[in-house]
Amino acid sequence: MEFKQLEIFVCVSKKLSFSKAAEDMYISQPTISAQISALEKSVGVGLLVRNTKGVALTKSGEDFLHYAQKILILRDQALQSASSGNREAAGAIDIIASTIPAQHLLPGLIVAYQKDWPNIVCRVDQADSERVISEISGFKYDFGMIGTVPKHDGLIHHPIFDDELVLVIPKHFAYSHEEIQARFSEMITEVPFIMREAGSGTRVEIENLLTEIGVDTKSLKIPAYFADTHSILLAVAGGMGVSLVSKIAASMYVDGGLLFAVDMKDSRFSRQIHLIYKKELWLSPMQQAFVDCARTLYLR
Repeated sequence: MEFKQLEIFVCVSKKLSFSKAAEDMYISQPTISAQISALEKSVGVGLLVRNTKGVALTKSGEDFLHYAQKILILRDQALQSASSGNREAAGAIDIIASTIPAQHLLPGLIVAYQKDWPNIVCRVDQADSERVISEISGFKYDFGMIGTVPKHDGLIHHPIFDDELVLVIPKHFAYSHEEIQARFSEMITEVPFIMREAGSGTRVEIENLLTEIGVDTKSLKIPAYFADTHSILLAVAGGMGVSLVSKIAASMYVDGGLLFAVDMKDSRFSRQIHLIYKKELWLSPMQQAFVDCARTLYLR
């Protein structure tokens, strides 16, 4: 059994594709297949199932994946210790994040992280919060970022950013900011309210918040559901209605004079963005450095 075989197995397990793993590791697909076959022969059990739909882990493969990742991380920790903290190591970190952290937090976080780890490539995918949690639970990515606390015992989560939900309204709106703040619970059911799609962490936070302050979400006049915050902001700017969105997402539209954002001055409108990862994930030095950077960059 060789380290390269373990690296290939972990990559194939994440991508669930020999061709995608070959592309990711810059080696040929036949080499991937040969190395996986040699690894399975070495451990004496099938680790992957190949079929017309792609690749899947066997039960033995799922168990072996945890140990393979730990072995590779222990190797990295040993090399890091022997090289006295050398940060010139090359590698990659796979991240999946929901809309707000992907678009507004990760760019700055990656810039800060790569000042100390310049040769680590961060590969970022964007998805709704439900899929982020699902992918992290299945070891498909190293880290996830979402705007709600994951209800999953197998995940570690760290708050990394204090966010706030603000009510965004068109420039010409029937209510003043003071009126909105004074009678928000009634006002929100009197005007069109633009909602995020099912699966969004922001939608979960909005529904929980409205329920907490006594608003029946079934009473909302919803003209449309959108899959991303920027579409909602454009719809509000165009006069479709109002919505609750992240303050950091709204800021560029407010600064550009396209709409107004009303701060509700209520702690219940506050929330946190979380970094999540699997409990079984043994953090390599470069991964631990990413966690440390995420936990300290914005929460100061």
